[in-house]
Amino acid sequence: MPLSVEHRRAGHIAVVACTGRLVEGVEMIALQRTLDELLVFGPYLVLHLGGVEFVDSAGLGLLVRYSARTRNAQGSMKLCAASPKLTAVLKVTRLEQIFNVYESESEAIAAFYEPSSSGDGGSHIRADILCVVSSVDVQAYVREMLGQNGYAVLTTGNLPDAVTLMQAVKPKLVVVSADLRRARGTHAAQKFSRLVDSLTVIELPPDFSHLDAGDAGRTLLEQVRAAGLAS
Repeated sequence: MPLSVEHRRAGHIAVVACTGRLVEGVEMIALQRTLDELLVFGPYLVLHLGGVEFVDSAGLGLLVRYSARTRNAQGSMKLCAASPKLTAVLKVTRLEQIFNVYESESEAIAAFYEPSSSGDGGSHIRADILCVVSSVDVQAYVREMLGQNGYAVLTTGNLPDAVTLMQAVKPKLVVVSADLRRARGTHAAQKFSRLVDSLTVIELPPDFSHLDAGDAGRTLLEQVRAAGLAS
């Protein structure tokens, strides 16, 4: 099965899910191209390898190279959900000693925010505000606008990642779109609702993405400051 690669962002972290064969050739080139594009935005990667059915020496070498590349950039690449076969390969080659391997995506993401003295991309990532909104463009706007005003902001577009980030980072304030704030019916939605109930929450209006950018930004910034959050 040819390798397929999907990715999303959870805060500062790029989560990359691979399915198929990680072998030398077009498959490896596709993954390398994706990783190169993602690393432009920061050296924090999670590779979900649960769907990888076979890896050759070149494919494993690519993982080694990108692990070293993120470390050299003061970040880290973590693996998760590796199959028993891939786990056995890492063990027999002793490469498990250079990778951070976790059972699930949520554990791998949370590990970036745990206190660490090893320089593997841990405790130096901070966040005052978590923004949870489906639109990647709105995420980018809120993150950069509030960032330029002195706030450390993490963004995500789905509730499972929001729950993971809230538990790991413990933000002081949550900015959330109206639809996700009212979402119910899933375990992640219910858990998110319980967590935000104990925090200061700013709910973006349903038409936020269509409002004048200047007016929308000023209003949001005023709400953040009114919440008592110092920049």
